[in-house]
Amino acid sequence: MRTLRHKRIPLVVVLLCLGFAASVLEAQDASEPIAEETSDEPDPRGQSLRYGIESEVLGVLEDLREERNSSYNDLLLDILPETRQPAILRAVYRLWDETEFEGGRDAARDELRRVLDDEAFDETVLQASMVYLASRRDRDAVDDLVRLAEHRDSSIAASAVRALGRIGDSGDISLEPLLVRLQDADPVADEDLVAALIVTLGQTRYREAAETLVSIAEDEGASAGHRRFACVAVGQIGRPGDADVIERIYYDADDAMLRSYALAGLAEFQDRDSTDILIGALKRDSFWRIRVTAAEKLVDANNDEVSELLRYKAANDPVDQVRIAALKSLGSGASRADRRFLLDYYGDDGRSPETRIACLEVLLENQISGTPEAILEVMNELWDGDRTRFLEYTLRSLSRAEWSALAPVFERALTHDNWLYRVYAIRGIRRSGISTLEPRIREFDVEGADPRVRREAARTD
Repeated sequence: MRTLRHKRIPLVVVLLCLGFAASVLEAQDASEPIAEETSDEPDPRGQSLRYGIESEVLGVLEDLREERNSSYNDLLLDILPETRQPAILRAVYRLWDETEFEGGRDAARDELRRVLDDEAFDETVLQASMVYLASRRDRDAVDDLVRLAEHRDSSIAASAVRALGRIGDSGDISLEPLLVRLQDADPVADEDLVAALIVTLGQTRYREAAETLVSIAEDEGASAGHRRFACVAVGQIGRPGDADVIERIYYDADDAMLRSYALAGLAEFQDRDSTDILIGALKRDSFWRIRVTAAEKLVDANNDEVSELLRYKAANDPVDQVRIAALKSLGSGASRADRRFLLDYYGDDGRSPETRIACLEVLLENQISGTPEAILEVMNELWDGDRTRFLEYTLRSLSRAEWSALAPVFERALTHDNWLYRVYAIRGIRRSGISTLEPRIREFDVEGADPRVRREAARTD
């Protein structure tokens, strides 16, 4: 049997080897920790957006829109030129609209120019891009929108006209072509375009259109929809003397829906106080839509009589839509009594879940003091059992809010056994920028945690 003998390695060789190893380690220390970075798990959402099939991409975009998550907007801007699938493009513009992303304006304007340059386009994508540009009040798109408002396709023209109306005050926009088109349009063949023109001329308060709009409002032979829109538009322009015409329509018309629009138009006149008419309508009118309009338009009537009436309607009106409209008006500039009423309303399990959640939205939107405490009370009551899913709906609303005062509510929700509650809490914490609770979130990014909660906790967006 042969025996192995260890050969003696000269000391100089050992030293040379050690020196070489040290130099390698030193070079690695000075460089970026590449191995550590490449070991990180890839972002599944980013990968789906880059490489996924249409259904995968649409699923991610819908989730992002639901969360109002803006962290992938720049990525979408980079990959947008790679696709012309209409469904994806529409979803991207809707996400950008929802998240108030400013960086997509050039891409959206390119959609307008496709039409003007007679290139291939998809009308639904064009409409989505117009809505996005209008929501961003993009003045650089105005000239192209005015040109599209004269397009031979009335549906394209109507979309462009609506976008101009949403951009707002006419300023340096020449609206005369829109008025001329309204005067020349066939109200039957171009019904949608005429409606859009009426609404936009009112929204932009184009005074030269007042006479034409009054004639439409008064014309009993005109389309019911056109008359309704004209009543509001006349009020928005607010020419002295026209209020008498709209008031007469409100009192004399047989069409209850037309009366509700006339009431809304009366409330638009800036030099006329219509509070008494609105109060009477909210109190007594039997048509619920008129009561909704009255409740909505009483939002700025800051007096005790109106507040008491709104509280009564929020508590007792037989129609939920009226109750919700009253709750919203109470939340704007709420007095101490109104705030107490809203907090008690949300906490009252004797009321319908729909109106209670609507009340919560009012509390969150106006950041009314005492709201976190009221939510914690409801949470404690439903902690061990929530057959109506009311706590789930509450936390879903909270996940979309931006209010750091909700930190105690989110911290409590993180301790619940229901995975969905914890996911909503994590989203709410990050949307509200509550950095003090980030360590609590990281506790869920561990082996053994619910994979849905862990996935939410692991996100860096």
